[in-house]
Amino acid sequence: MTAEFDAQLVAYFETRARQREQEIDDRLAELTPRERGLIRDAAVMGYVLGRRHPEDKPHPTDTLVMRAVVYAALREDGNYYAVLRGAANQYTEPGAAT
Repeated sequence: MTAEFDAQLVAYFETRARQREQEIDDRLAELTPRERGLIRDAAVMGYVLGRRHPEDKPHPTDTLVMRAVVYAALREDGNYYAVLRGAANQYTEPGAAT
Protein backbone atom coordinates (compact mmCIF):
# COMPACT_ATOMS: atom_id res chain seq x y z
CA MET A 1 0.00 0.00 0.00
CA THR A 2 2.87 2.40 0.72
CA ALA A 3 4.34 2.05 -2.79
CA GLU A 4 0.93 2.84 -4.30
CA PHE A 5 0.53 5.86 -2.03
CA ASP A 6 4.06 7.02 -2.84
CA ALA A 7 3.41 6.69 -6.59
CA GLN A 8 0.16 8.65 -6.27
CA LEU A 9 1.89 11.34 -4.24
CA VAL A 10 4.73 11.63 -6.75
CA ALA A 11 2.21 11.86 -9.60
CA TYR A 12 0.30 14.57 -7.72
CA PHE A 13 3.46 16.62 -7.12
CA GLU A 14 4.47 16.29 -10.78
CA THR A 15 0.99 17.36 -11.91
CA ARG A 16 1.02 20.37 -9.59
CA ALA A 17 4.51 21.36 -10.76
CA ARG A 18 3.32 21.32 -14.39
CA GLN A 19 0.23 23.34 -13.42
CA ARG A 20 2.36 25.95 -11.63
CA GLU A 21 4.62 26.27 -14.67
CA GLN A 22 1.58 26.70 -16.93
CA GLU A 23 0.12 29.35 -14.61
CA ILE A 24 3.40 31.26 -14.75
CA ASP A 25 3.55 30.97 -18.56
CA ASP A 26 -0.07 32.12 -18.87
CA ARG A 27 0.52 35.17 -16.67
CA LEU A 28 3.75 36.17 -18.39
CA ALA A 29 2.04 35.86 -21.80
CA GLU A 30 -0.42 38.58 -20.71
CA LEU A 31 2.40 41.07 -20.11
CA THR A 32 4.13 43.31 -22.60
CA PRO A 33 7.80 42.66 -23.32
CA ARG A 34 8.61 45.77 -21.27
CA GLU A 35 6.59 44.56 -18.29
CA ARG A 36 8.28 41.15 -18.44
CA GLY A 37 11.66 42.90 -18.63
CA LEU A 38 10.91 45.06 -15.61
CA ILE A 39 9.74 42.07 -13.61
CA ARG A 40 12.84 40.13 -14.59
CA ASP A 41 15.17 42.97 -13.71
CA ALA A 42 13.51 43.58 -10.35
CA ALA A 43 13.32 39.88 -9.50
CA VAL A 44 16.98 39.27 -10.26
CA MET A 45 18.09 42.36 -8.36
CA GLY A 46 15.80 41.46 -5.44
CA TYR A 47 17.38 38.02 -5.32
CA VAL A 48 20.89 39.49 -5.42
CA LEU A 49 20.12 41.97 -2.65
CA GLY A 50 18.30 39.31 -0.63
CA ARG A 51 21.33 37.03 -0.72
CA ARG A 52 23.31 39.79 0.99
CA HIS A 53 20.67 40.47 3.67
CA PRO A 54 21.93 39.47 7.14
CA GLU A 55 19.74 36.76 8.68
CA ASP A 56 19.84 38.36 12.13
CA LYS A 57 18.47 41.72 10.93
CA PRO A 58 14.80 42.63 10.38
CA HIS A 59 13.75 42.75 6.75
CA PRO A 60 13.32 46.30 5.38
CA THR A 61 9.96 47.61 4.21
CA ASP A 62 8.75 47.05 0.64
CA THR A 63 9.39 50.70 -0.20
CA LEU A 64 12.99 50.54 0.98
CA VAL A 65 13.54 47.32 -0.95
CA MET A 66 12.04 48.82 -4.12
CA ARG A 67 14.16 51.96 -3.82
CA ALA A 68 17.29 49.88 -3.17
CA VAL A 69 16.57 47.74 -6.25
CA VAL A 70 16.09 50.77 -8.49
CA TYR A 71 19.21 52.47 -7.13
CA ALA A 72 21.29 49.31 -7.54
CA ALA A 73 20.00 48.80 -11.10
CA LEU A 74 20.84 52.40 -12.02
CA ARG A 75 24.41 51.93 -10.81
CA GLU A 76 25.05 48.85 -13.00
CA ASP A 77 27.22 49.14 -16.08
CA GLY A 78 26.90 47.11 -19.23
CA ASN A 79 23.77 45.24 -20.21
CA TYR A 80 22.50 44.43 -16.74
CA TYR A 81 18.96 45.57 -15.85
CA ALA A 82 18.69 47.51 -19.11
CA VAL A 83 14.90 47.82 -18.95
CA LEU A 84 14.84 49.05 -15.37
CA ARG A 85 17.66 51.51 -16.15
CA GLY A 86 15.73 52.89 -19.14
CA ALA A 87 18.42 51.79 -21.58
CA ALA A 88 16.04 49.40 -23.41
CA ASN A 89 12.30 49.10 -23.87
CA GLN A 90 12.26 45.34 -23.38
CA TYR A 91 14.46 42.48 -22.25
CA THR A 92 16.33 40.51 -24.88
CA GLU A 93 17.88 37.15 -24.04
CA PRO A 94 21.68 37.22 -24.35
CA GLY A 95 22.66 36.12 -27.85
CA ALA A 96 19.16 36.67 -29.25
CA ALA A 97 18.70 38.69 -32.41
CA THR A 98 17.68 42.27 -31.74
